[in-house]
Amino acid sequence: MSRILAGVLAGCLILAVAGVAGAGIPDPDLSTIVLDPVQTNAGLMTCWKGDAPPFEMIKVTAKRTDTTPIEGIPYTSFFFTVVGGSVTITCESVPAETDVNGEILFSIVANEAIAHPLGDPAVGTPLDIDVQIYTVALTNGVSLTCNTVDYNLDDAVDPIDFVKFAADFNKSTPETERSDFDWSGGTIDPIDFVKFAAHFGPH
Repeated sequence: MSRILAGVLAGCLILAVAGVAGAGIPDPDLSTIVLDPVQTNAGLMTCWKGDAPPFEMIKVTAKRTDTTPIEGIPYTSFFFTVVGGSVTITCESVPAETDVNGEILFSIVANEAIAHPLGDPAVGTPLDIDVQIYTVALTNGVSLTCNTVDYNLDDAVDPIDFVKFAADFNKSTPETERSDFDWSGGTIDPIDFVKFAAHFGPH
C-alpha cells in the first residue's frame, strides 16, 4: 500500500471517528439531572446504617445540541460531585447505559450521619449533587435535605434524641421538619417514628 493511499485512509478514519464522537457529545444545557420521581421536599435520612432515600432514583438524561437523545453511553462515563456529605451512587439501569431516550437511572444512599450546618439540628444539612458526562459538566444539579436521627451528633440514637423526636411528634412547623424522615411535607407521624425507632441504639 502506498504512503499516499495509507494517508488518505488514515484521514478518512480520523474524520469518521470525529463524526461519531461529535454525534454523541452531550449538550450541557439540554442534558439534565433530576430526582425521579420529582419531589419538592426531597431528602435523605442519614446515619451510619446508610438509608435509602424517599425517592427512588436520580435520572440523568443526555441530549445533543439538536435536542435528540444520546443512546448507549455507559454508566462509567458519568461522574458525580457531591457536596455536603458522603453518599454512594449506583447505576440501576439494565443494561447499564443510556436508553433510547438518553436516560439512565442511579440510586443514592447516605453513608453516614451528616453533620448539621453550624451544629444546628433545627435545620437539615444541604446536599448538592452535580454530574458530568464524559468531560461535559451539566449546568444543572439536584439539591437534597439531609436529616439525621442522631440529633445531637454523639454517634448514638438514645433517650436524648427520643425526647427531641417526641417534642416534634404530631406537629407540622418549620422547626419540626428535622423529624420528617420520609419528606412527606406534613405532620411528623407514625411513619417517621418507625424510621426513628429502627435506628435506636449506639453507633
